[in-house]
Amino acid sequence: MSARGLNLLVFREGRRDLSGLGLKLALMKQLERLSRDSTSDALIEALLRAGELECGLGDVCSPFFSSAEELTSVLAGALLLGRLPGNFIEIKNIVAGISVPERISVSTPEGFAYYALHPLAYAEAARKMSVLPAHVVVVGIRSIGTTLSAMAAAGAASRGAQVKRITVRPTGHPYNRHTDFSPDQLACIQRSASLDAAFLVVDEGPGLSGSSLLSAAEALEAAGVPREKIILLCGHEPKIEALCSDNAAERWSRYRCLPAAGEARKPAAACDFVGAGQWRSRMFDRESVWPAIWTSLERLKYLSPDDAANPRLYKFAGLGHYGESVMARELRVAEAGFGPMPARESDGFASYPWIEGRPMQAGDLNLSRDTIVRLAEYCAFRAREFAIDQADPGPLRAMAQHNLGQLGAGAPIELSFERLVIADGRMQPHEWLRTSSGHMLKTDSGGHGDDHFFPGPVDIAWDLAGAIVEWRMDVTHRAEFLNAYRAASGDDPSRRIGDFIRAYAVFRSAYCTMAANAMKGTPEQARLEHAAQEYQEQTSAPPALAAAI
Repeated sequence: MSARGLNLLVFREGRRDLSGLGLKLALMKQLERLSRDSTSDALIEALLRAGELECGLGDVCSPFFSSAEELTSVLAGALLLGRLPGNFIEIKNIVAGISVPERISVSTPEGFAYYALHPLAYAEAARKMSVLPAHVVVVGIRSIGTTLSAMAAAGAASRGAQVKRITVRPTGHPYNRHTDFSPDQLACIQRSASLDAAFLVVDEGPGLSGSSLLSAAEALEAAGVPREKIILLCGHEPKIEALCSDNAAERWSRYRCLPAAGEARKPAAACDFVGAGQWRSRMFDRESVWPAIWTSLERLKYLSPDDAANPRLYKFAGLGHYGESVMARELRVAEAGFGPMPARESDGFASYPWIEGRPMQAGDLNLSRDTIVRLAEYCAFRAREFAIDQADPGPLRAMAQHNLGQLGAGAPIELSFERLVIADGRMQPHEWLRTSSGHMLKTDSGGHGDDHFFPGPVDIAWDLAGAIVEWRMDVTHRAEFLNAYRAASGDDPSRRIGDFIRAYAVFRSAYCTMAANAMKGTPEQARLEHAAQEYQEQTSAPPALAAAI
């Protein structure tokens, strides 16, 4: 079966069930901060929180939705203009009176959290439209489209347009979404159409299918909006022939597309782009040993200028509180002596000292005892320092079982969650740096344990299995590694490690298979296909493997 024909799972559900009161209090705390600090970063954090609250209240049709909607719009305008409005205190007091549900469902905005999508890009796209009519309706696709639509509306309003903004939640299969407007929204659309308005459909996408953007555009057309008045404002111009929804290329070509993303906003000292796997040419002496990477999904990375006295690596960590959680983990790793010390930079970036050394490889030092103990102590550290109270094994178990079936290795698998953590998730040798002094440091330690890929919150056995698989440990090395971990942590993973090895290997095989398909026709394809095959060979390991250790 071809890679395209496989139905593989590598992305996990991004929706989180949060305390409504907790979300409101976090927003109010940030609004209080704005009274003292109205820098761009502070405004972005408030905007992200407001967008999440607006989206959550919109999904449950809260009577307080309009107050949250107004706040998001005000903060979007403040970010664009670089200052708070005169009625900010009044608006803050209105928000303080909002009644929120006990629980609110929130999706992580992937562009803000992982891909350096800056909200201002959407305001600037609207501002730079060659022709902008007097009336504009901005239709945001929830979730991230809530915040992005507020920015696009602010951009259009800054050019003197009269702007209406609505948000919608398309429903149905991810590749076949359908959009319905409320009666009030439909009335607004039809009034605006009679005024010859332009309609901007706004989302981060188009993603794999383009289905959400298309469904909203087609709903507008069905409501009487002329096709030529509908503009898809999205993150990038897609390869429409690759979109997965039915007749996507034909449907997409019916509408004008306006890509918003340009060059990423970044710290001034972040000059030399080394993302998309380009860092490998600097770190490895030959291309034949480059690790396989899904380059289009790698976080942005830059180096400081070559003549910098203290060179640094800059990496996108995440905007607002999404970056703060990554930074908090990496700080703890550095303070414990396991990784380089990060510094918070502007525009969601973190920076790290450029350390003289080289990435490690699976054959390094023939897996010396020092290396094995270092890996074990790091896992024990994470089990202790990043422990969490709750995690559901169901989605991870379903992912593993589904992918095993797709790849022809569908023997039953069980995953016992006993020591719950935010895992590292990247235990590959090249993620470890051997310094010029011989020290072994973990890089990229904060961003992958809770991103939009599996595993999510998990048992520490995921990282143990990752180390075993990635470092190609034989039975003797595995016994030494697990014994060292047991001594450092007091946790005996022997009864559960076998299933985690299979689950980890099948996830990585599925990930590399999907990546190879996405990177078709590039030099990366062969590396990814080779890696996928190597991982797949380890999916047949018997569940009782640990019994021999």
